[in-house]
Amino acid sequence: MKKLAILVIALVLLTGYTLADRGIDPVPETQGIVTSTSVNAIGNFASATELQWRITDDPNGLPKIPPLSAAAAIYESTYTEDTQTHGVGLMLYDKELDVETSGQISGQWNIEATKQIAFIGIDGAYVVSTDNIMVDGAANYDKTIQNVICPFATTVTEMFPTYCNRAEAGSTIDMTVANVRTTTTDRFVMPSADHPVELNHDLRVTELLTDVPSVGFASAYMEVLIQEARGGPQDAPAPAPFLTLMERIEFSEESSADGAITLFDKLMHYESGMVR
Repeated sequence: MKKLAILVIALVLLTGYTLADRGIDPVPETQGIVTSTSVNAIGNFASATELQWRITDDPNGLPKIPPLSAAAAIYESTYTEDTQTHGVGLMLYDKELDVETSGQISGQWNIEATKQIAFIGIDGAYVVSTDNIMVDGAANYDKTIQNVICPFATTVTEMFPTYCNRAEAGSTIDMTVANVRTTTTDRFVMPSADHPVELNHDLRVTELLTDVPSVGFASAYMEVLIQEARGGPQDAPAPAPFLTLMERIEFSEESSADGAITLFDKLMHYESGMVR
């Protein structure tokens, strides 16, 4: 766990050297989608959720990307969750999903999902559940003053540089006895670049009851690709640092456990922004 914390902290710090994501403004008409599911049953159970989201401020619109116009940005995010029992079992399932397309600030989310599963299989029955979330952002350079409210931001750089960043995280369980909780969030639609782009996915597997461990397989992973230019003055000579690839980071990590599980706790966090 300490190793994971060190790696995540290092990843967050490294993305800051070249300013990172500025997020994207919401469209004028926004939407909210909320679902809530609660099940207590003996039998078979299945639930599936899929979300695909693309948004741009390119005046040519999504149908004409690529290429990406000057100063424009595009963001894509996906979220999926799929839970199925194989055979008859006692299933307790609670799921909350909140999708908000308006601009969100730090501590708020565009996609937020929490899921709790308690399961006991009968005659070898088992439950399989997967979660995945991804955020991908790309943008051409633009004036810092057009993106950041903080009046001191232009003293750091007059130009917000070009970037192309992607983060993905997820988890899977395959268990005959399970007590599992997942939390999934991301934020990329924001009123200004004063708030960072974030992605989080947490998996926690614990005992069903005292001295009754969860039994089966659990795994969680995270993958990140960062490609960044660097800030600079608006009149920088060619090749301008805000146009040139100055940093590339590839990060991946996966952890798994198989057997009688008393505790499997994995926290994954990605954060990218000029102000953090």
